[in-house]
Formats: sequence, C-alpha cells, structure tokens
Amino acid sequence: MGVYNLIRLLLPTPFLQLHILTGACVSIATGFIGLPASVSVSESTRPRSVVVEFQVQSSSLLPTVNILSVNPELAVFETPIVNPTNVSGIFNVQIVLSGSLDYEKASMVSVRLGLVTSSGRAEQTFHIRVVDENNTPQCEPLLQLPGVEVHVPENLPVPVTLYTVLASDADRNDTLSFSISQVLPNSSKGQFHISGGGSILSSQPFDYHTGPRELILSVVVRDKQGANCTGTVRIKVLKVYNPPLDLLLVSQNVSIFENQGPEDIVATVRANLTIPDVLYTFVKDYPHFKIGREDGVIRTAYNLDLEAERALAHSVLLVRAYSVAVECSATATVTVNVLDVNEFPPFCSPSVFVLEVSETIEVGSSLGSLTCVDIDVSNQSVSLTLVDNRSSLFKFRLKDGQLQVNNTLNYDSAEMATNNFQYEATILATDTGTPPLTSQVRVLVSVTPVNEHDPVFQTLFFSVPEGTRPGTAVGTVVARDTDWPFDNIRYSITTGDDTMFTIDPEGGDLYLGGELDFEEQQVYVVGVQAEDYEQDMDRTNRKRRTVDITVQVENVNDNAPVCDPISYESTIFSTLSNKLPILSLSCADADSDRLTATITNGAAVDRFLMTGLSLVSKNMFSYVVDGVYDRTMFEVTISVSDGRHHTEAVAYIYVVPWTTTVPTTTTTTTTTVRSAL
Repeated sequence: MGVYNLIRLLLPTPFLQLHILTGACVSIATGFIGLPASVSVSESTRPRSVVVEFQVQSSSLLPTVNILSVNPELAVFETPIVNPTNVSGIFNVQIVLSGSLDYEKASMVSVRLGLVTSSGRAEQTFHIRVVDENNTPQCEPLLQLPGVEVHVPENLPVPVTLYTVLASDADRNDTLSFSISQVLPNSSKGQFHISGGGSILSSQPFDYHTGPRELILSVVVRDKQGANCTGTVRIKVLKVYNPPLDLLLVSQNVSIFENQGPEDIVATVRANLTIPDVLYTFVKDYPHFKIGREDGVIRTAYNLDLEAERALAHSVLLVRAYSVAVECSATATVTVNVLDVNEFPPFCSPSVFVLEVSETIEVGSSLGSLTCVDIDVSNQSVSLTLVDNRSSLFKFRLKDGQLQVNNTLNYDSAEMATNNFQYEATILATDTGTPPLTSQVRVLVSVTPVNEHDPVFQTLFFSVPEGTRPGTAVGTVVARDTDWPFDNIRYSITTGDDTMFTIDPEGGDLYLGGELDFEEQQVYVVGVQAEDYEQDMDRTNRKRRTVDITVQVENVNDNAPVCDPISYESTIFSTLSNKLPILSLSCADADSDRLTATITNGAAVDRFLMTGLSLVSKNMFSYVVDGVYDRTMFEVTISVSDGRHHTEAVAYIYVVPWTTTVPTTTTTTTTTVRSAL
C-alpha cells in the first residue's frame, strides 16, 4: 500500500486550509502463485519426490514457506524448498515427500501452507488425492523360506486343524483366497484342504507305520487382482508310545462332613493322561456313593447323616480304572471318613437393634444389651464381635454384652446423607463348634440433627468500577455452615444504604441498586446477615452471624480535562530565550489523571513547542529587512489530553521583532470552557 506524507497548514479563519500529499511508494504483495487446489499422487511415489511445485511473490530477499498443518497428521513432508527466479520478488517452491503415502491410511491429505515475509503473511491450503495401488499379499516369512514344519502325532483324532497360514494385504477391503497347489506324495492329495481363513485341515488319520512320515504342501495366497505369495508347509508324522496305565494316587484317605447333601464331591481317582479313553467303576456296590464313569469323580449318592446312620463314619471304596483302547487297568483304594457337623448357630435376643439418637449423645452411653445362647450340647460358649462398616468405624463398642457409644456421632456429612443418616454395624455371635457357626445381629442407629455451628463468612471485600450499571452483580457473598444440609443459608442486608445495594437471599449475589461515582464516594460498607435454617429437629433453632462487607469503588477515567481559561494572549520579543515559558495553561482533570499538551496546528509547530503545560518559543523567527520576514501574530491551537479524553485551548502570540523595545506581556482572556472531545 502507498505511504504518503500529509502537510496541513491551518490559518486563522477565514484563511484557506491547504493539504499537500507528497511522496509515494509501492510494496510487493505477498501471496501464492500457481498453487493448485489439489494434486494426485500415487501411494507408490518414493520419498524425496516432488509432489507439487508453485511460486510465491514476496518483497523479502528470501521468504519463508512453512507447512502449518497436515490433516490427517502425517510426518511425510520435508521443509518446503524455496529458490529465487530471474524475476524480482518471484520464488519457486517445491513440496517434497520425506516418507511414503498410504491410501489405506489416508486417501486425501490437506496441507496448510504459510508464507511469512517482512512485508506480510499469507496462508493457503492444497489437497493431495492419494491414488490407490494394488499391494501384493504378504505371507509370513517363515512360510516362504525355508517353510513351516508341523509335527503331528500319529494318534491325533480327525478331522483336525494342522496349521493356519498367516498372510496380509495392505489394500483396504481386499479379500485373500487360499489354495493348496501341490501335495507330496501325490497319493495324500485328497487328505488335505484349506479353509477361506487359511486353516489347513486333515480329514484322514496319520499312521507312522503304514503311511507317509513326511508330507509337503505348497500353499498359494491370492488377492482379487491375482497378485499372490506362496509358501511351503512340511508335515512330519511322529510315532506315539503307549505307556502302561498308572494311577496318580493308588491310595487315598479323605474326610468329608455330614449333611452336605447329595452330589457332594468325596474324591477323584485319576489315571495317567497318556492313556486314551480311560473309564472308572467301583469293584463292588457301595449304595452311599457313586462314581463318574469318565471323570473318576466320587460323589455322595444322598445326604449323609451320622445321627441317622453311625456306620457312615468310615468306608473303604475300591475303584477300577481301565482302557479298552490299550487293554489295561489298575485298582485304587479310597478310605472315606465322615465327620460330624456343628449344625446349630447361636440364638440372639434381640435379633436386631433399631435405634434413633441425637448426634450429640454422650460417648459411653448404652444403646441396649444383647444375650446369645447355643442349643448344641457341646457348644456352650458364644463369643461376640462387633463388625463396623466404613461409616460406623469405631463409633460403637461392646462391653459385657452392652452396646455403647464409643465415639462422637455425626449427622453433618455427605456420607451420612448417602446412608440416610444411619449408622450400620453387625454383631457376630460365634460358637466353638467345628466348623464354628455364626449368627448376625444387625445394628441400625439413626442420627437426628442438632444445629451446632454458626455461619462463617468467607467474602468480605468487593471492588466495582464507577459507572457500572444498576442491577449488575457486584459479587457473591459466601458464608459456610458445616451443619447438614451444608450452607443452608439465607442472606439479608441489615445496615448500610439498602437503596444502593440489594442481595439475593438464597444465592448471596450482591447487586448494585444505584449509580456509583468515585469522585463522590469511594467506599461503601454494607452489613450482611447470614442465617441458617432447617438444620435441627426444632425448626426454630437457627443460628445467624452479621458482618460488614466493604465495597470499593474503582476510579474510571470518565471526565475530560478542563482548562480555565481556554484562550490566551501574549506578546513576546522575537529573541525570547527558548528556555523561558511564554505562558502556562491552567488545566485540571477530575480523575486526577496526568495531563499532556500538544500543539495541533502545523504552522505553530515550527515556531513553538510545549514543555508540560507551558508554551515556549523555539527562537526560530526571521525578521530580516529586504529578506525573510515572518508574520508577527500566531494562533497556536493546543490539545490537552488525559490519555482518553481531551480538550482544546488556543493562544494568540504577538511577536515583536528584536528592534522593538516594548517588553513582552501576557494577556489572558476568559472564555467559556469547551466540551470534551
């Protein structure tokens, strides 16, 4: 854009005002030339390849072109290459790949470029359409060379999956097909087939003695376009040795408890797992027990009760394990001992504690007595244990069968509100039987609230700029109350100017009710009361607190400077020293801001200057007879500013050439103060 110098001559009315435009220069615009909106690039394009070439225009000797962003985020571009051309201000730019593009990861890449020069900045986006190329399927390396080797025992049951070929295709949504192209020896070709997922299956059994001991399968993996990879699977048939049937435990001595019901597991007889198809049976009939034919698990046939049949206390079971496949067997001995069971848990009175107490109940207070007995003849002793949960931990204790308060109870917490203001605990009554039996006595203690705490204020000071509109929230008065429900407080104004401020009784927001003027009043003190409610069983039991809230009015520069007078006259000698003031302006600002004065008319600037609020001469007058002869009256327009607002004053200066002997005098005339500009 052009740059112009403006000279403005202001002469007293009705003289002509003259504007002169001098000088002009033109800078070169910053921008991109020939950058296409989009380009197509094959995903097979190699790194260090140029994907797009264009030009930029800049007045800089060597502008900078940056890649601002790549969407999606890919680190595949080098820093743009910028080279000058034969044309001044025109530069060639190349965008070069640093990595490979992948159509399957991103089919469209958006690149945002930024051009930064000393004269400006420009941004532009171009798009790369990634062209898909068919990728050859990739077989797992081991399959290709030297080939996968699979060992197969000769007794493996069929049909069986021998191996799954692993292959992949980088192309999106491409489908791979698997086939067996050759089987060696050829006589076994019908034994194998491959699934759509690459699993090689055998439909016939292997025999180390009569069949081939090594087979070679050639596998081909193709995509829909015909591209393929191949591999080899070598199958080696292993001879299987059949060991004799051995039992893991030839003899067992087990103990079980009575009254466990039918199907209770007694023991398990297990043969060596190397023997196939092992079955289990009792050597003779045992009416109280039965055995799993295939798993060897011995279970009770019905509920065993020693009180009804004492002979059940001791039994010896003979179990035979046999295999039809290898024609072998073995016998195990299982001795079963049935133990007496402690059948009756303690009986407690009361069976549950349901209580309601105040949160201020004293520590040590008794909540009731508990009595527990056991009707089993051998179990006369019962022990009591108090089990707390998280909320009731250490709140209660048991002493000589008495339930007592052990620690201060509390109503005022979110956890108690979640628990419906109720403490829960459990008393366990345990007998001395084998195994010991336990009865549970629930303890439910509901706590009633007591209003214990006064509200506590947190916010005592606010500041607000003068000129803030009435109805604006000055701030929020915050008082806290640790009685539940927390901070259940109403606010009210008790002292101060209730027309200047109002308060939201529920939220505590303090609102401005009138106009604020820093110059009239800088501080307001408002008495605010916080009163809690609904925190006690007695709704009339409320607590309150009153504090003084200080509102500080912030000064805002909203007044223009005032000069009195606004018009001055003064007569000076042309030889007056530039260190002596001609006159000083009498100006003030209600906001107490620092004032600056500036001469605004061009002709006066050449002859006068402002030092603070004082006008001084530059001593640049020329009164040469038959030569340059300045005029003798100057109208000096002065702008006085506080940084935001300004006003104007005018000084009429009469200059007496150096040959004049009349002394310099200053005459001040009073005029009406001008309004702020």
